[in-house]
Amino acid sequence: MRNILLFIGALVLCTSSLQAQTAFDPMLDPNAKRMAPAEQEAWNSTYLWYPGLLSAHMQRAQKAASYDRCVNVNYPGRFMTDSNESYFRKTVRLSKDTEICWAAPANLTLSVDGQTVSTSQNKYTLKRGTHTLLFHITTDGPLPAILLKGEGVEGTAGWQVSLDGQTWNMPETDPRFCHPAVLPDSPQEITVQYFPTAYNFFRNCEKKSDGTLALGREGKLIVDFHHLEIGYVAFKAKGQGKLYVTVGESPEEVIDEQTVRELPRGAQSDDGLGEAKSFLYEQKKIDPIELTIDEKEYRMPLMAVRFMELESEWGATISDIRFDAQVWPVDFLMQFSSDNEQINQLWKASVATLHTSMHNFYLDGVKRDFLPWAMDAIVSSLGGAYLFGDHQVARNGLSIALMPPHPSTADWGIVDYPLHALIGLKHDYLRYGDINTSLMFRDRIEQQLALYESVQDERGFISSERPQSGFIPGWSRDMGPDSYGTPSYPQMMLYQNFRIAAYFYRLWKEPKRAAYYDQKADVLQKNIYDHFWDTTQKAFINGYRQDGSRDERISHHAQYWSVLTGLYPERLLDYLYETVIPSIPYYKENVSYEKGYEMLAYIKAGRFDEMFSLLDDVWGDWLRQGGTRFPENFMPQQPLKKQLEFYGRPFGLSLCHGANGVPGVVAVLNGIFGFSQNDQKPNEYTLRPTLWQMTHAEGRIPIKEGFIEVNFQKNGTSSVTIPAGCTVKVIWNGKVTTLKKEGRRLIEH
Repeated sequence: MRNILLFIGALVLCTSSLQAQTAFDPMLDPNAKRMAPAEQEAWNSTYLWYPGLLSAHMQRAQKAASYDRCVNVNYPGRFMTDSNESYFRKTVRLSKDTEICWAAPANLTLSVDGQTVSTSQNKYTLKRGTHTLLFHITTDGPLPAILLKGEGVEGTAGWQVSLDGQTWNMPETDPRFCHPAVLPDSPQEITVQYFPTAYNFFRNCEKKSDGTLALGREGKLIVDFHHLEIGYVAFKAKGQGKLYVTVGESPEEVIDEQTVRELPRGAQSDDGLGEAKSFLYEQKKIDPIELTIDEKEYRMPLMAVRFMELESEWGATISDIRFDAQVWPVDFLMQFSSDNEQINQLWKASVATLHTSMHNFYLDGVKRDFLPWAMDAIVSSLGGAYLFGDHQVARNGLSIALMPPHPSTADWGIVDYPLHALIGLKHDYLRYGDINTSLMFRDRIEQQLALYESVQDERGFISSERPQSGFIPGWSRDMGPDSYGTPSYPQMMLYQNFRIAAYFYRLWKEPKRAAYYDQKADVLQKNIYDHFWDTTQKAFINGYRQDGSRDERISHHAQYWSVLTGLYPERLLDYLYETVIPSIPYYKENVSYEKGYEMLAYIKAGRFDEMFSLLDDVWGDWLRQGGTRFPENFMPQQPLKKQLEFYGRPFGLSLCHGANGVPGVVAVLNGIFGFSQNDQKPNEYTLRPTLWQMTHAEGRIPIKEGFIEVNFQKNGTSSVTIPAGCTVKVIWNGKVTTLKKEGRRLIEH
């Protein structure tokens, strides 16, 4: 398979490598500069808003940004509607006269004990005693939120929020939103500035001794920034005629000179605006620059960029090229290193892939649509929750994964995607120990469960028919299942949803409702075996087609869901991974973005050799080709041109997709470190290390109590350090060591 950089090297006259580049994430790149944001006043409180409303507002903002930059945008399904109105109320008991202050995105109305009061200066003095406060906020676009300061009103305790003044909920908040001048729905990204790492000179161009780039008539070159990020290219230029600028994710994309093609007569454009040309590129083209003899600085529009092509008409001099990446601020909580450099590189690229995809949500491809999708957001959180611990980004994803309030089947886009929400909610609860997230979304959880129950047939199964978008487990469906009909894997997901519903009802102290959903799961479990288990193939078939016929093909989707849910017979796991999985056609030829789940199934089954083999053959191959982020879909056995195609478009594949950063993260977290958590006793953790082809591995794992620090040595003494408030069981070579006391402990094995 051709290496991307070798492919370009065959076309260029000369290549200038500027520096050895090993950092994958620009925030960890010693050659990049983080631009510090302006200092802001902070209060001892945080903004409050209606649960899910920030997610709805940011989804609207993401969609607007997507339509502004991206060419082919399609967004099925309906989500929670953003609202510009909210009510906030609380009863306070004050021992003295108290002045309260607030910040909000618009003028508001304050009522004290049912009487409207004047609030022209965003402050008010409350008399000693007990008072009921009611703030009513209406905006012309921003999120209706409020930040309060003063005794009795700071914090979330006692506050309730409503969209209509009738139905009340607990407020949503996040500790970062403590600055009165920075609204929760304002941009949160920081700028990280970096420079090209390589130039590829095509024709009539050279690098001068002073570092400037001289392009002659029809001079042409490619700039490689190494990092693939959203941001702004800037440079200084002078010359004659036009300078053409093209940016993208791959060299092939930026050197392709065909920008549009004609659609068949009468065909509709991708944005639904009538007859149009369809762009081959995924981002709108940059207008040519009219150069002048005087040097000027030019700043390109917001784009997803790794590579940039510059082509001059009559000649140009270019200097001071830089990229101002717009990066989501994070702390790198989970850490890992080992003596296996291949695993180290896989880890670093996985972290960078997830981080690049963080912008209010864990997003779909940053180049192609820049939008949040339910499955992508939940799968990404399986890794991102430990890497970065950004609970607000996770909650935003949970909200768009859940269906809107009072849903109907008309709200479905992809029928199985909302089933990821409860899986994400349980993971979120275990990671952060915060029951409030499930409580603030409880109405929507119950309404979504009720909708799925309402469409179950007599067997308990859910089906899909046109015009719904159908079932989409991922793009790797050469062996099925079909989008329409009754596939087996969504029934397993529904089974898991019922088990998780019972789990939350027990947490909510409602045992009768918990028993109800356990009973629903029991019935579904029996029928899944009765209708989908194939005793000859020892695997679950795809299911039933729309015409009612049985689709007896075996694909991987039902197999990994059955392992994750405990439905696959444990006694046959060896047969599954030694016979069934290897016999599935196209298994390593078409690898999609749901693999984070499948890696967890490999780990649950203890199949580490097979998991790391898959990671090396597919993810490792991508790194060896020169990639620095992982794409949405891998087709490693196809020619390079075919690998970049998607949706029938030559560069439609997203070469950075957060969900495909997850397999490398869970391989380390749950595989090498062997981390797991007891869902019945969430302060109890287990480490079952598997060093595979390593002699040592070390790092730290963030948990709700703090950090578990590990240093595992295959030959010698290992150590584990734990925080207070938890129990950690270390299982290695059959020996069990239980840690209960805060501090470091040597582990003999």
